Amino acid sequence: MYDTLLAFGDSITQFGSNPNISGFVLHLSGYYSRRMDVLNRGFSGYNTRDALRVASHVFPRSKGMSQKGPESSFALPESPKAPHLCLLFFGANDARLAPYSQHVPLDEFYENLHKLVMLLRDPNSDYYSPDTRIVFITPPAVGDRMIEDVAGRNGYAPDRKNSVTKLYADAVKKVARKHDLPVVDIWTAIEDLVHGSASTDSPDCKTESNIAEHDVPTEEASVSPFEGYEKYLLDGLHLNRSGNELLFKLIVSEIEKA
Repeated sequence: MYDTLLAFGDSITQFGSNPNISGFVLHLSGYYSRRMDVLNRGFSGYNTRDALRVASHVFPRSKGMSQKGPESSFALPESPKAPHLCLLFFGANDARLAPYSQHVPLDEFYENLHKLVMLLRDPNSDYYSPDTRIVFITPPAVGDRMIEDVAGRNGYAPDRKNSVTKLYADAVKKVARKHDLPVVDIWTAIEDLVHGSASTDSPDCKTESNIAEHDVPTEEASVSPFEGYEKYLLDGLHLNRSGNELLFKLIVSEIEKA
């Protein structure tokens, strides 16, 4: 059996297997064909609290044969062996503004990421896997005006802000430094590209099947009202084709540094 690359995250990871938006997980599967099997364990709507709740179904046990864990509303197949690589990609939902139920306070978010790492790094953990390479991914930048546009057309208040998401991206990097782990900083990458380019060309954005078409901001023929974030985001939150391709390249670059 080949080594495995495990991508554990939220809807951005789940949608990463969608060919219509050139999903980054799909690209990883092709790139590492005949070298690693890529497992997508992305769960739409999940935050780090949810990640800890289902981690016993995602990480293979190193002690004992049982996969018993916290109650879950669905069953997941057991992983036969510890992953060679594990991508941890959370924060987009934790950074949702209070009082939305997905919101996780920043301090708790930091501790939850630490706990996820320790599941694989603590010798006393049932999921101890010292040979698994862990790579963090920050939440991507948020397009504030895209979020406002979607919220306005659907009758609710904007529920995300890029300035808040940055705090969560910074927390990811802080945890990575604490554990001496690599991090893919997609938040900064998108920010640099958006603010470093004056181009306003419309992207080729094909909609993820799980995102309604009316939730995707309309394209403008002239200057975009969305400040350039539409080049990389579908709806202000989820990655579009260009965003996924950017993330794929960043991940491969980080993995192959070692």
